[in-house]
Amino acid sequence: MLRSTLFAACILAALVFLPAFCAAQTVSIVSGNGQVVCVACFGPPQAFVPLDVLVTDSNGNPLAGQTVTWVATPGFGSSFGTGPTTATSTTDDTGQAIFDLPVVFPAVGYSYFQTPVTATVGTSSVTFTETTSAPAQNSLGPTIFVSLVSPAITTPYSGMLGTSGSPPVKVTISGIDAGVPGVLQGVAVQIVSMSTTSPGPTLNCMSQPGQQPNTAFTDSTGTAICTPVFGGTPGSGTYQIVVGGTYIFLAGPLTVTPGPPAMIKLISGNGQSVNPSTPFPLPLVAEVDDMAGSPYIGANVTWAVTQGTATLSSTVNTSGSNGQVSTRVTAGANTGPVQVTVSVVGNSSIKYVFTLNINTPYNQLDIVSGNTTPPQSAAENTSFPDPLTVQVNEQATSQSTATPVAGVTVNFAVTSGSATLSAASATTNAQGQAQVTVTAGATPGPVTVTASVGGGVPPVAFSLVVLHPGPIVTAQGFVNAAGFQPQFISPCSLATIYGMGIAPAIQGAVTPFIEPPLLLAGVSVSFGGIPAPILGVVNENGSQSVSVQVPCGVTPGSVPATVTVNGASTTVMVNVMLVSPGIFETVMSDGKSRAVMVRPDGSFVQLENPARRGETIRAYLTGLGQTTPAISTNEFIPLVPDSSGTLVPETLSVAAKTVVGVNNHGVLELSANYAFGLVGVYEVQFVVPTDTATGNDVVFAVAIFQPDGTALFGNSTFMPIQ
Repeated sequence: MLRSTLFAACILAALVFLPAFCAAQTVSIVSGNGQVVCVACFGPPQAFVPLDVLVTDSNGNPLAGQTVTWVATPGFGSSFGTGPTTATSTTDDTGQAIFDLPVVFPAVGYSYFQTPVTATVGTSSVTFTETTSAPAQNSLGPTIFVSLVSPAITTPYSGMLGTSGSPPVKVTISGIDAGVPGVLQGVAVQIVSMSTTSPGPTLNCMSQPGQQPNTAFTDSTGTAICTPVFGGTPGSGTYQIVVGGTYIFLAGPLTVTPGPPAMIKLISGNGQSVNPSTPFPLPLVAEVDDMAGSPYIGANVTWAVTQGTATLSSTVNTSGSNGQVSTRVTAGANTGPVQVTVSVVGNSSIKYVFTLNINTPYNQLDIVSGNTTPPQSAAENTSFPDPLTVQVNEQATSQSTATPVAGVTVNFAVTSGSATLSAASATTNAQGQAQVTVTAGATPGPVTVTASVGGGVPPVAFSLVVLHPGPIVTAQGFVNAAGFQPQFISPCSLATIYGMGIAPAIQGAVTPFIEPPLLLAGVSVSFGGIPAPILGVVNENGSQSVSVQVPCGVTPGSVPATVTVNGASTTVMVNVMLVSPGIFETVMSDGKSRAVMVRPDGSFVQLENPARRGETIRAYLTGLGQTTPAISTNEFIPLVPDSSGTLVPETLSVAAKTVVGVNNHGVLELSANYAFGLVGVYEVQFVVPTDTATGNDVVFAVAIFQPDGTALFGNSTFMPIQ
């Protein structure tokens, strides 16, 4: 009865480690390059908009949390000199980071200066060029001169979507620096489109590789040439030419007309498989796009079965407002691949080919190997020993036997737990079999892998287990085996250690036959290098624990505790106290836990058998410390010879003073001894006061005095008294 209470309350304590990694980075400019600001000018902006970069990995995916180093080096003419300014910023969830470049006045005698700003991540960097000017003498205007060479102001642009326009936009920029005429290099020239509809027509500068879109930059002669490209959607609007984000030339009219169909791309329906004479569940949907990659409205297409046997129905041959066309397909009687081609009328080279498959009929999916009892196991981040193999069988009748089917795609997926597969799908071989291998993930626990073929055939599931190379335990997982207080343990006391990977291959409890061993179910524990006797190893509904006696020879204080499971160990520092009183409890008939006690007749105290006023009751605890004479580790049947030489139980009295409380009042304590026949357990005898309260939940407590004179209480509990 008492021993069963050691395993009654199981609490799972788990740590999950999430690995992170950093990929190679590439930095590119998003916006802010080529700006011009005029300090103290009337009208133009007097501050730079933030400089913005994008950091991606080798696959072009945005990288968050990357540190970008910015170095701004003002050129000659800055009032702050030419010394560099360094700052850092961190990329957000979109992979972007910004830098606010401060604006400073040109030095006396200088009309403008330029500041190169370099943004660096790892070995990749980009450079911005930013220009600061001062007002011209006796004027509120800047000392930079911008000339629009072409087109003439308000020149109309008109053209087909995806084509380039003429004439090109040509701008020159010059200035007076310290009285000397000069040109400005690296100033941005952009076209800004405006429309009353969204999306609407656009006119953009042909982008330069690695630079912000819709931008041309002045060269060493101060000249920028922008090739206009018609984009957006067909329609009418206006455009403006903007230089350095500051100088705006008057708007001109813009007209974008539809371009010719240029491509057909997949939307959905490719790769489906069905049995003969069965409709494919999804329609085939494609999109006709123009040269700019935008949906083309009103394109005429043809659909045709160009391989295999199938029929088409519900066909849409003219693209709608989203550029899409579609058809539905019904499989023919023959098995094998089917191709359906959609192409533009008058230009059959613009096409897309859908690939479908008509299966050999099957209705059975069976596991061949890889699903064992107990389940396969593998340590974290290692491969499971056996591949997962399934077999697909042909439809069977009462007169025939199921036949393996080759060429069927079997989909495999990890539906729970932490693991990766060698492939998401596999095709059955001549024996109708398909297989994948599995690698354990970084999180211990059960794993389920599901295999499926669709078509109404029931899927099958494999069960596996990921093991931690060593158990996962923390100092908080070391609790008093009676009161379950964390790190409330002491020499000779019983402790329960909760964690992951302690009993992965056990269901239920493993306990010793008589004397607690030092190794049980592959588990061993030591404190400060001293082995601990093990009273039980438990895995109850995934909550794993081992209960031990803290060796009597352990010196109180911060002690290294090592838990070893099948040769793999984990060590943590735990606090070992001088004493750690804990009262054992049991669950009574009303589902509530109360103290484990024995009445004078040897029966256990229960709601149906309460303690009586005036009775001598025995309560059971752990953690009361050393006794006189001293006890040793794993001692549970202390015997001494009597006067006749016969071995009789030895009384081992608790050395420290103990106090018993009933109903929040001290009561007469008769003895506090080591319990005969129980490892790490103490027995306290006391008298129930004749005038105490009665009921099912009378408070019961035990305290023990420490060397400094203070009383240390254990867990408070209850007892029924009649």
